[in-house]
Amino acid sequence: MRHLYHGILQVGVGFHHWRRGNFHGASVLLEEGLERLRPFAPSCQTIDVAALIADATAAREKLLALGPERMSEFDLANAPRVRFAR
Repeated sequence: MRHLYHGILQVGVGFHHWRRGNFHGASVLLEEGLERLRPFAPSCQTIDVAALIADATAAREKLLALGPERMSEFDLANAPRVRFAR
């Protein structure tokens, strides 16, 4: 379970870096978090891991497409949320 929570935290810290304008930190931590989460999909400990992976992957792709100069154009209110599995 440690790796599950570590992955969730890395995704969150990736968005913290994004908010602060640190492109490298955001992209690296998002990818590392995603790698840690993949073994737990589709769900674990009542967490919808598959949805978090999908949402964080889409956001990371958007980050890479925007690049460091335009990363502030992403509305961080749309950052992924941890949801309970149904």
